[in-house]
This record gives sequence, C-alpha cells and structure tokens, in this order.
Amino acid sequence: MTGSRFADLPRWAPRVRPEKLRRLYRDEARGILDESLLDDIGTTLFCRCRDILIVSDAAEGRVRCARCGEVIARHRDVPNAQIACPVCGWSVIWSDYLKTYRHHELYARGIEDAIREFMTGWERARSPREKMRLIDRLIHVWHWETRRDKQTGRPAAVNLIEGSRRQVLAFLDELGSENLRQYRKISGRTARRLTTRHASD
Repeated sequence: MTGSRFADLPRWAPRVRPEKLRRLYRDEARGILDESLLDDIGTTLFCRCRDILIVSDAAEGRVRCARCGEVIARHRDVPNAQIACPVCGWSVIWSDYLKTYRHHELYARGIEDAIREFMTGWERARSPREKMRLIDRLIHVWHWETRRDKQTGRPAAVNLIEGSRRQVLAFLDELGSENLRQYRKISGRTARRLTTRHASD
C-alpha cells in the first residue's frame, strides 16, 4: 500500500496477470525456470498479500495509516466516521476508504495464515525451486482450508490472479492440465531414449 500524493487514499497492489503465470508454469514443466519472471510474479504476489492483510485488518476495525503505517482503531458501527492518525495527521472518511477496496478482491478472511506463510517464506527463499513451490502452494490454497465451513469455500487465487471466480478456476485447471501434458511429453521422450539405448546395447 502506498499513499497517493494527489489524494490521501491508499493504492493497492494489483493481482497477477494470468499470462505471466501461464508462461512460468509452461517453462517450469519443461524443466526451465525464468528467474526474472519468477521474481516478478513473486514480488507482485508478496505486495498483493501484504495489502490483503491490511484491508482485512481495516475491515475488522484496524486501519493502517496510508502515510506512516500507524494502526488506527475505528468504530465499526459508524460508517461515515473520520479516521485520523495521531502520529502524522493523515485522515480519511471510512466510507471513502472502503470504496478503495470494495469489489477489488482484497478482503480475504480465511487465508491469512497461508498468506503470512508465503510472505515469510518468500523473504527467506534463496533458490528458484523454493520460490516456485511457495507460489504454487499459495495460488492453490482454498479459503476453507483454515475454516470448518467448506460449503462457502473459494480459491485464494481469486484474490491473487486477475479474472472472475470462474475464469480463475478454469485457469487453475488449465495449469494442472498443461503441466500434466508436458510431464507426459518429457516422460515419453525419456522412455524413447532409454528404449533406443537398450536396443543398441
């Protein structure tokens, strides 16, 4: 989250573009990892995860100042209350703040633990394989994994990848199918090489 110098309202990190993830997964299935693309996607996800936590806290009554980061308590039963930071003087009407994230898939109760795990892991990860595993685990998390009510489950990827719920679900299916096809191709080539080698022995 960064404060805008034109309007004292937060700006939120965007979701990841599916075409970037598609390219990353296709390359990874071929045994190639584009480290520049990997870091670009991981950093975008990291910033998005950070903002999801900020928004989720704000919705629960803990608003982070868009200037200095101070956490400000708000009265949840007063929709038009003015929120003022005691440290730097930043202020905002709650209804205006609310408009910055409504309908932008930023409120994501139920996946906070998975988000924090990803953020901690990303800061510590050193190898491309570690980073790829963290990304893969995060985008395949479902909200009901940390709740008992599985009937209202939805993929965390909706909060992280551009597109509607239906589009994101189809995209996740596509990623799985593409990886399986590439695995079969690679396995087939390996099997043919081994068969040829044994025949020549």
